[in-house]
Amino acid sequence: MKFFDLHCDTAYKCYRDGLSFCDSSLAVTPKKAHCFDDWYQCFAIFIKDGIKNPFEYYKNTLDNFKNQLKSKPDNLTPILTVEGGLLIEDDISRIETLYNDGVRALTLTWNGENRIAGGADTDAPLKDFGKQVIGELNRFGIATDLSHLNKKSFYGAIEIAEKPIITHSCLEIVNNHSRNIDDNQLKVLVQKGGIFGLCFYPLFLGEGDVYENIYKNIYHILDLGYEDYLSIGSDFDGADMSEKLYDISAVPTLYKYLKSQKIDENILNKIFFENAYNFFCKGKTK
Repeated sequence: MKFFDLHCDTAYKCYRDGLSFCDSSLAVTPKKAHCFDDWYQCFAIFIKDGIKNPFEYYKNTLDNFKNQLKSKPDNLTPILTVEGGLLIEDDISRIETLYNDGVRALTLTWNGENRIAGGADTDAPLKDFGKQVIGELNRFGIATDLSHLNKKSFYGAIEIAEKPIITHSCLEIVNNHSRNIDDNQLKVLVQKGGIFGLCFYPLFLGEGDVYENIYKNIYHILDLGYEDYLSIGSDFDGADMSEKLYDISAVPTLYKYLKSQKIDENILNKIFFENAYNFFCKGKTK
């Protein structure tokens, strides 16, 4: 099968813990993903709130993981992203640096507040500097990741973002968590041509069987008619996962389960690959 995952924290974990990309303790490794014919993986460089010298930390993480990707498997197409706009600090020129480094999506905040906007644990709105940041993201064609934003900042950002995306969240209607989004947010995202990456983190999915909760999220989005805007954003290596969906090797089993729940295979192929591929790669110039 083909798989396109909008979010994992493997690059961050490799640098933080001094691990090889092949280390078996990771949820995402070439060996665990050998089951995919085509595997597109967004590797997020995570910049945690409050970290000192965030841009230096970004560069160190980036260099470390790019070096590891020199021996990547043939089935893998890596896409670099950044989780945490803190690394911009007050230097707008860093957006161009991100682009030149190969970064294709930027999560504006983590859970706290920074110079750009307010995360899920705050009530801060999108700031004037944040509008400048999104303007530069638009100019370079870097996707504006709205994951982690509170609603106030979300609506401020999506109004001006030309390439909005939610890489790793779940639905508020299924589980009322501050990191999840409601139907109106989803509607606005769809109207702007963005896509939504469904996260596997049990805290966001809610109590109960992880496969059933993923199905509930998918069923609701399909019921709204948004089959062309739904994808996967696992959050592997960034969150404590269920034993049933602990690493990337379990994804084909999840696919089979969803198929057994009478979700059409053509729709599943959109969710697991095509929608994200179309968003990031269709019509891409080199």
